[in-house]
Amino acid sequence: MTSAAPRVLPPAWARRVEFRLVCFGLAAVAAVYLGFLGPDVATADHFVKHYGYHTIATSFVLWVACLWRLRAGLGPDEIPPRRELLAPAAVIAIFTAFYLFAEPFQSKVLYDEFVLQSTAYNMHHFRDASTMVRGYDVLGVFLSTDNYLDKRPFFYPFLVSLLHDLTGYRVLNAYLLNAALYPLALTVAWWLGRMLAGTAAALLVVLLMGTLPLFGQNATGAGMEMLNICMLLAVAALGSLYLRRPDETRLSALVLGTVLLAQSRYESAIYVGPVAVLIMLGWWRAGRVILSWPSVIAPLLLITYALQNKVLSNTKWMWELRDNQETRFSAEYLPGNLAGAVEFLFNTTVRFANSWWLTVLGLLALVAIIVWLILRRPSLRTAPAGPTVLGLLSLGALANTVLLLFYYWSSYSDPMAARFALPLYLTFAFAAVIAVAMIDRRWPVMRWVQAATIVYGLGVTTKQVGQHLYSHLGVAEIEWEKAVINARPASGQRFVITNKSTLPWLLDRTPSILVGRARLVQDRLAWQMTEGDFRDVYVTQTLRPTTPDGDHEMLPEDRLPAAFHLQPVAERRFGTRLTRISRIVAIDPPAAASPAAD
Repeated sequence: MTSAAPRVLPPAWARRVEFRLVCFGLAAVAAVYLGFLGPDVATADHFVKHYGYHTIATSFVLWVACLWRLRAGLGPDEIPPRRELLAPAAVIAIFTAFYLFAEPFQSKVLYDEFVLQSTAYNMHHFRDASTMVRGYDVLGVFLSTDNYLDKRPFFYPFLVSLLHDLTGYRVLNAYLLNAALYPLALTVAWWLGRMLAGTAAALLVVLLMGTLPLFGQNATGAGMEMLNICMLLAVAALGSLYLRRPDETRLSALVLGTVLLAQSRYESAIYVGPVAVLIMLGWWRAGRVILSWPSVIAPLLLITYALQNKVLSNTKWMWELRDNQETRFSAEYLPGNLAGAVEFLFNTTVRFANSWWLTVLGLLALVAIIVWLILRRPSLRTAPAGPTVLGLLSLGALANTVLLLFYYWSSYSDPMAARFALPLYLTFAFAAVIAVAMIDRRWPVMRWVQAATIVYGLGVTTKQVGQHLYSHLGVAEIEWEKAVINARPASGQRFVITNKSTLPWLLDRTPSILVGRARLVQDRLAWQMTEGDFRDVYVTQTLRPTTPDGDHEMLPEDRLPAAFHLQPVAERRFGTRLTRISRIVAIDPPAAASPAAD
């Protein structure tokens, strides 16, 4: 009788990977069901508000731990020698100082940045991923009330809240974060350029991005654009490290970085696709499947993102559409957005925060690279890691750009929508570096392109930043109102009735309501002033021009009933309109109020 052949077990690493693949599959199925299919909108809203903070905090802590482990495993060729750091450090410091001194620390996108700071406020104080509508001082503690789940991703507010945790609550923290992210982004861009084509190419990347006013403008704002670009660069750097030597530590850092990138801007989840291709390419090059536990649980970390998107998709008032619009994405928006993109990207005046030099150089480089790829057809298995990773992520950036061209509010010629061009400009910058480095192998052109970029920066960028015509006027009004009211002596609790947004005041822990709301709660305001709850009550109103001689009248929606006795405090012209600040000295009880007054 012939004995049976002994059973051959797969090696231990194969059994481990098989088990992790099963767990990953279960996690992916659970994430799809819990994120898209199972919970209703009300449940999704509740879950994200109360657990969104904890999810993003878990992702961030795991990512930092993976970066710490990765640091110990970097090779000598992946750590630049100190002698190479002096020149780029000096250039980055010059650009950082230039933009920090040239651009004021203030909101660059009207109201959006105040909403992000409001979410950070609630994350810091209450660990809730929600935005406040009202706030009042209760026994010395300023409490936010009537909170709602906002549509904006959580990663930037979380980092701001973390700064609040470490240094105490300050509105300034939101601006300091972006001020720190700007040189960090340029540093990572330099490292990527060095890995691509050496120190000269790395310096060119810094020069191209540094002479882009749109990039520098966000260094002194409180928006999420700088973080989005920083995370995109970080994922590109981590992807390059992973593809050079695939292992579990590098995979974990790449995957968790992508999870955080997806929550840096609305459409940044589009980069999950290119990163997935990159991961499988690493498996192919390594000849085996590599799967770590952080990458297994990654789908579960994106559940709150999916649930937040479900709430947004089913809450039409969050879309902020104009009166004649019914949908966020449509082909009817394409012609206008294309025209705006061309006007912005190729503009040669100081009107926009663009760089026509980077546009032209980047487009020519993209064409040259595409022609080279068609003629040479390099193998993905042997292609250098840096260009491969940047190529995949550039496809994501181009897909991002195409998607936004169908969005109802993404014309680059609008100063508040111009920021959507940043991922495209990043693609232009690295395409230019790759193309110039390829040409430089036969003809010495790198130094000439660097010199031309410096000349462009000195001759064009300085004028754009100096005049900053692209700054939004509405933000200047709000900053002026805050400066005037905060400079006045306080005799008690301040209260502001505003015709714009309550958020700038609530962030300063000053109770505030809208003018329309004040008309509805006249009786309560009168009682609170009588009782001394609010001793300094101010109202902001706008007057529009009516004649060529300079006569103005108050906007109907800004008028208060005659029961509100106003004492003008300050008035200033913004454009053709006047903004007026008045102090409310008294409010008659409803019974004594007359019908209406201007």
